[in-house]
Amino acid sequence: MTDPGRHFCTCKDLACPCNPNNPKNLAKGGLGCDACIRKNLARGEVPSCMFISLGDTSEWDDWSVEGFARFVSLHPRSEEGGRSSAEHSATFEAARKN
Repeated sequence: MTDPGRHFCTCKDLACPCNPNNPKNLAKGGLGCDACIRKNLARGEVPSCMFISLGDTSEWDDWSVEGFARFVSLHPRSEEGGRSSAEHSATFEAARKN
């Protein structure tokens, strides 16, 4: 997440037209994950944030539902991963309250 006070998004690709923290989307205001969800549903894929919450995606290139199933089997969620996701969410929520 680039700016915890804007949109909650673990995707670091700010050039992506679907990223809610893309400067063009921020300029429009009010855009969240809608574009990303629509794109992924149309393609039969899973948003990258679901992969990122489980592990390193730097070498991964199969974002399909089937690819996600394989990724989950290779990267079972650890206690540390759960804590990290919870901390990420809490940081975002705290920033929004300020």
